[in-house]
Amino acid sequence: MISTFADTPEVDVIYKIIFSFHMPAFIFVSGYFAKVDPKKILSRIFPLYIVFQLLRFLLDFILDSIQWGHPVKIDMQFFTPRWTLWYLVAMIIYQLLLPVFDTKNKRHRVAYLLLSMILGIVIGYNPDTENFMAMSRIMNFLPFFLAGYYEKDGGFFLRYGKQKNPKEAKIATAFLAVGIIMGFILVSRLSTRKLFWGTESFDGGVYTWYTRILAWIIAFLWIWVLIVWVPTRRIPVIEVIGKNTLSVYLLHTIVILILMYTPFNDLIFNKIGWQLLISVGLTLGLSWNGFDGLLRKIAITVLWKSEEVSIILLKKELWNMILQKRELCVITNCTSEYIEKKDKQTSESLAN
Repeated sequence: MISTFADTPEVDVIYKIIFSFHMPAFIFVSGYFAKVDPKKILSRIFPLYIVFQLLRFLLDFILDSIQWGHPVKIDMQFFTPRWTLWYLVAMIIYQLLLPVFDTKNKRHRVAYLLLSMILGIVIGYNPDTENFMAMSRIMNFLPFFLAGYYEKDGGFFLRYGKQKNPKEAKIATAFLAVGIIMGFILVSRLSTRKLFWGTESFDGGVYTWYTRILAWIIAFLWIWVLIVWVPTRRIPVIEVIGKNTLSVYLLHTIVILILMYTPFNDLIFNKIGWQLLISVGLTLGLSWNGFDGLLRKIAITVLWKSEEVSIILLKKELWNMILQKRELCVITNCTSEYIEKKDKQTSESLAN
């Protein structure tokens, strides 16, 4: 029996508290550091998605085959991101949308934020978006990406967190954080973990448009708390981890997936102490600069291979054009000088 965390009331509360802000905050920060440069982000993120999606297919096949004792069939849906890979798809889509939402006008920004929330609610009524391209989750978290992107010019959170009355903000957010935690403890049994995933449609009747808005409100309040309490001075360890969060995010799932299929599964994942130890260990270990460099090399290699394939296909297409021109000339009785001239032009195109 494979389990991923201890099924106790305490862990359940901790899980819900963490999930109520960790991905919204992660995407908020991604938006904060985003730039209107779709080509640059696509050249790094899209190759990583291809590699890790294929790697997950391979891992699932190997681990499931070992567990069942014979080769198993794997559902290879390329446009259904595996586990955490939806974030890469989200970054690709957000970058493609960013030129549309990029504006300095405050009224337009408010309008775009409201539009993103409307999209997040509307898509919740379509159950078909739960899996395909992770569209339900991507649209659910779009408001956080835009809020982070608009925040870099001195938005609400920085203005009322760091700039205006920082001491009062710390006191207010401390009480707010305690209040949210107490709320989770008191109503933990009434809420489910999936409330904060953004994956569930409203079709089942458990989740509604107002539960999604409630999850957004809680997440934005947490983001304000984090901005107020994040220290402004540089801390070397935190700086290294923060710089290499993508490698931690992508690689930790592979380690956890392998551990889930080991004999130590029950010991590790049913003891909260082991869970915390593994979490800290993976965060520190996978934030090593070498792993981030590995991801960059993977992205560059895939791009080079893609360009090589594109060049081969282009040359093949141009060669077909040569043959078509020769056939056309045979029909129309072209002179040999004309054929040589056209062949020379095509050869120059191939060389370039």
